[in-house]
Amino acid sequence: MSESTSTAPDAWVKAALVSELDGTRPVVPVTLYGQSLVLFRDDEGELGLIGRHCPHRGADLCFGRREDNGLRCPFHGWHFDRTGQCQEQPAEPEDSTMYKTIKLPSYPLTEKDGVIFAYMGEGVPTADTAFAELPLS
Repeated sequence: MSESTSTAPDAWVKAALVSELDGTRPVVPVTLYGQSLVLFRDDEGELGLIGRHCPHRGADLCFGRREDNGLRCPFHGWHFDRTGQCQEQPAEPEDSTMYKTIKLPSYPLTEKDGVIFAYMGEGVPTADTAFAELPLS
């Protein structure tokens, strides 16, 4: 699965409108700078923006089950939290820790004026990180 990517600015970029997560299933596909991602609001109301495809078999996490403050893959049930960290692999032996080595890309998010912004730049955003004026596509 090869995706073309372009360089993201060191700024907050528009990812979606807050209203897109209204409803009974707050999970939406997002493509930013050539990356296929899934945006969701977890059980605690926190936002997550993680890689869209499960690293096991490439299943689309947009169809995953939202539970335990994350998304569960619809294919084999791997569970990912809002940071993209795998939390569970149901078919592994009970004492397996392999899940700790599996992590999807994830990006910090913030809400402002009805818009959800993602930071995809280098490092960690600071209090003075700018908001890019890019239209939603």
